[in-house]
Amino acid sequence: MTKLKHFWFLGIMLMLLSFNINSLSAAENVQDSNANLVNAVSAQQDGVKSPGSDLWRNVRQRNATISGRTQVKGAKSGTLIDTKGNEWRKVRREMLVPYGGYFLLGALGVIALLFIFIKRQRIPNGKSGKTVTRMSSMQMITHWFLVVIVGFMSITGLLLLFGRFVIIPIMGLEAFSPIASASKEGHNLMGPLLIISLLMMLFYYLRHNFPAKGDLKWLFTLGGIFSKKHLEVGYFNAGEKILFWATIILCTLLSISGLLLLFPYYEPTIERTQLALLIHAIAALAIIAMVFGHIWMVYTVEGTFDAMNTGEVDENWAKSHHSRWYKEKTNTAEVEDTDAISTSENDAGGKPSSKNEEGAYS
Repeated sequence: MTKLKHFWFLGIMLMLLSFNINSLSAAENVQDSNANLVNAVSAQQDGVKSPGSDLWRNVRQRNATISGRTQVKGAKSGTLIDTKGNEWRKVRREMLVPYGGYFLLGALGVIALLFIFIKRQRIPNGKSGKTVTRMSSMQMITHWFLVVIVGFMSITGLLLLFGRFVIIPIMGLEAFSPIASASKEGHNLMGPLLIISLLMMLFYYLRHNFPAKGDLKWLFTLGGIFSKKHLEVGYFNAGEKILFWATIILCTLLSISGLLLLFPYYEPTIERTQLALLIHAIAALAIIAMVFGHIWMVYTVEGTFDAMNTGEVDENWAKSHHSRWYKEKTNTAEVEDTDAISTSENDAGGKPSSKNEEGAYS
């Protein structure tokens, strides 16, 4: 099972590498055209004034969109200059970029505080040495496939959104140009794979993520933090279900808006294109912040990562965090109460166990 997972993961990484190589090649091809544009701008700055610059500047600075008649057929073919482009650029530079950056920095700050102030939850009574199968090979492949796609799209998307304001001052325009070109090509090429990973997530995980008995109690007690009783949890707890549905919704928004941006002729109006850009950026920032939280949740609960690494989890972990699923899986009539076990161990001189070491975040 583990060998199969590694084989698929290696295949995905090789595919990503080939896409990146193609993207870099495409970026090199556009460098010559970029150089010509830079030379033209330099010539204008050296005193060679365009004869129509004053005319077009006056046209552009008018408040209303200027339209006319033309024999060319198209939704915007009669528009001479559309000032909404400048309005969108202002929104992007003065609102989306700065506030998006503050949002990500705030999310990282919250995660850092959680790492510092919340103690890692150990498996109650330690590892038993016995494991139970939790994830199938295809479930693990689907998870890591989505991780690779979201990771690659996040990196390239952040470079395109913040690169002009963060990387250019450090590396310079010439160094950032091929990076931006490669990010754009790679982002466009890998985008449709997000739809495939989304469909795979629905196929392999949907049946485990419907509301079930005990979900509201899990939410009201934040996974057992405010409850002294052992919580009966099935295959996924309420927190994991919220994470799943948030991922589905955000990836759906990213896929639809991304397709509209990738094929703009199907949505020719600039207003709707700008709306698609805004939705795409907000959904992307939200899913990146959610990934930060997911990483912390996996780290802070000992034994959780094993489910996606090997597909096997320790029996004590299963009893503590997903006792209802464990009973169904093993046909066990009763799962011992971890609090009772800890109490008996303390009476016998064993190591005290904190009530916060229950399965609060698994």
